[in-house]
Amino acid sequence: MLRASTPAVDSASGLSQALRGLLRAQVLAPGQRAAVLRLVAALPGLSYDGSVTDRAGRPGGAFSAESNGSGLPARCTFVMDRDSGRILGDEEMLTTRAGALNVPVPSVISYAAYLSARRQ
Repeated sequence: MLRASTPAVDSASGLSQALRGLLRAQVLAPGQRAAVLRLVAALPGLSYDGSVTDRAGRPGGAFSAESNGSGLPARCTFVMDRDSGRILGDEEMLTTRAGALNVPVPSVISYAAYLSARRQ
């Protein structure tokens, strides 16, 4: 389903875009969450950044990958709940240049925080 909506789903920025659409539309069942985690884990250059607090104040683990899928060099970070595997949020930060955006580097150019039911 994600590949059908976003052909570049195998890049970090493409996966961020696809997940934003999916996670805004529905709460994922455990099997769907597992499939999403497999996609994140398969991103080229994925690294674990350690413990973080997301933009909604929730603790999680951060995983990042470099991407130029948005047209500019960026670092895409996914924050995951360690207990449930839920994606709590994601963000994209410019890393080396801003192009016509005319913002300082580094700058966060997009982020999303996902809220869902407590029991899943």
